[in-house]
Amino acid sequence: MMHKSTLEQWLILQTIIDKGGFTAAADSLYKSQSSVSYAIKNLQEQLGAKLIQVEGKKVSLTDIGSALLDDIRPLLAEFTNVERKAKTLISGDPAKISIEVDSLYPKSLLFQALASFEEAYPHTQIELKESIRLFHSNKKPDCDLFIGSRTIRESIDEKLYDVEVNAVAHADHPLFRLKKGELSMNDLTHYTRVYIDNIGEFNNDTLDLPKSRWTVNTVESAIEAVTSKLCFGWLPLHRVDSLLETGVLRCLPLAAGCKRVIPMYLTYTDFEQSTTAVKALARMLKECH
Repeated sequence: MMHKSTLEQWLILQTIIDKGGFTAAADSLYKSQSSVSYAIKNLQEQLGAKLIQVEGKKVSLTDIGSALLDDIRPLLAEFTNVERKAKTLISGDPAKISIEVDSLYPKSLLFQALASFEEAYPHTQIELKESIRLFHSNKKPDCDLFIGSRTIRESIDEKLYDVEVNAVAHADHPLFRLKKGELSMNDLTHYTRVYIDNIGEFNNDTLDLPKSRWTVNTVESAIEAVTSKLCFGWLPLHRVDSLLETGVLRCLPLAAGCKRVIPMYLTYTDFEQSTTAVKALARMLKECH
């Protein structure tokens, strides 16, 4: 099907309405007033409908013109975005950046950086993947940037944040009713413990595994499990600080090992090949700290 109108004609119509007249539209589009008038004349003839009406110096849309322009505005905006995206790609910036983030990393910091990036690079799409406990591995991550525990030793990384995890339980958990003051790791083996995948394994406390252990896939599930009074666990402080302040949860009085720190690193999977946009996102992530 051959289209009777062109995007340029609709853009001229939109500009006439937005700018308030033919002269202002011509100046804005760097066209002569006669070419602007000719484009609108042809558009109306091709459609067989009157789109605008002129009363003195006042230009307004007819009912048909208003309905059609409302429909075409999103298309014109999308077309403008395509052209801007083309300029972005020609400049060497990627159409998409992939980032993989450990679920323990604070989301407020992550989304603050992503909001800044979107404002600076509106035509670069972010592909975000959240993973559970990204441990040291010799396998290169399949992404542009990576936040988590250190991966391949040869990679270029920078420390971003220390996630503090505390041993906590519900205030009514039986562990708080033991007669002794401080608890040992051996005391914990008699009660159910929740794990967020493998948090805690790195500290070699696997020698005293609890008789009952649950493994969940999200921090949210671990928090709900602990607040249900059914288990205890090491949970990230920045996610449970409000529950500790209100007394719903309490830190376990362990003689040692109550607090642990999990360092989060920002890793470039290929620093030498990283584009300006990738390095800009990395800089924004660091600036959030």
